[in-house]
Amino acid sequence: MRVGTCVRRAATALVAVSMLSLWSGPSGPSVASAAFSCSSGGATYEVRSGDGWYAIAERADVSARELLDANGASLDDVVVPGDRLCLPGGANLLGLCRSTTTVRDGEGWGSIAARSGVSVSSVLTANGASLDRVLHPDETICLPAGASGASSAPTAGDSSASAGADYTVERGDSWYGIAERAGTTVRALLDVNDASASGPLYPGDGIVLPAGSTTPSSRGSSGSAESSGSGWVNLDALPTQGPCWYSDSWGHGRTGGRRHVGTDIFTFGGSYVYAVADGRLTLRKWAQPGNISGNAWRLTADDGNAYFYAHLSDFAPEVSAGSRVEAGQIIGWVGATGNTTVDHLHFEIRPGGGGPVNPYPILRAQGGACNEGTPYTQPSGWVPD
Repeated sequence: MRVGTCVRRAATALVAVSMLSLWSGPSGPSVASAAFSCSSGGATYEVRSGDGWYAIAERADVSARELLDANGASLDDVVVPGDRLCLPGGANLLGLCRSTTTVRDGEGWGSIAARSGVSVSSVLTANGASLDRVLHPDETICLPAGASGASSAPTAGDSSASAGADYTVERGDSWYGIAERAGTTVRALLDVNDASASGPLYPGDGIVLPAGSTTPSSRGSSGSAESSGSGWVNLDALPTQGPCWYSDSWGHGRTGGRRHVGTDIFTFGGSYVYAVADGRLTLRKWAQPGNISGNAWRLTADDGNAYFYAHLSDFAPEVSAGSRVEAGQIIGWVGATGNTTVDHLHFEIRPGGGGPVNPYPILRAQGGACNEGTPYTQPSGWVPD
């Protein structure tokens, strides 16, 4: 009797253990137990519910291989909420933020921490930064968990709670272009559609916009450019002061599995960077850890075409985000900020504000990528040296 009872109890325990192993999630060692250490000063990320190697890599704008290598891990290693991962150099920290805030005039790390109810060290850690990193007004930075007054970022796999209006994809649309026209972020748009940035969009596809975004108006005939590189625009000024050198690098491979969607214009550091059309500067990016474009502008022209300038050494002091500019007006200077060590201007063209097209043939047809004559006369009447 006692032997039978023991057998039944042992059998019950064995079944319980087996069921536990079936329901406890994927097998394999947790990365938390892996023996690795982050490079000195490297940024880290705390794994959240729903995260996986590929999802984290995509939000950080790096390849899964780079993320695995930074942690001495393989795809067999399981990540669980609470694990802290090392991030490879060049990772986009903003893409991994739990929440963000916009820097106000006169603010520093201490004042942001104070109004957010967290410590200075936690804000610095969230941004992979040190106290000597300068903050600029209108810059977006990460906030740590528990911060108050923050703009929350969507968690991995959380899409249904933020769903808004429906949208039908049109010819020339891209994830980036739709997000820009809807006044939302690419990450929010991808999350609400359970999609990846590499996922194709075709005319007639139905997608969902994040809650609170603006339903884009029809692109009409102005949005005929496709992300494959077709389409044409006319420039009212060339983007840089010469002399310069450039080639057709459209579609060339970049780190993290990215493709080059612009033209690199090589010229001397400090050369003038010009607005190529009348319009408004609708986005300014500051050079900071994880920002591969460095100092950058997005110019939205009056005809709806958009232009992106990256790697500037600095911005012209007369303009800021929201400023109206004229074709030929100086908006900055050529530099080597972001993920480059060579002075040049990365220049993109996005007809109708949609997907990028190859700038090379457009620049060639309009006489080159730079003005090699007298610099353009400025709106004030001043002619630069």
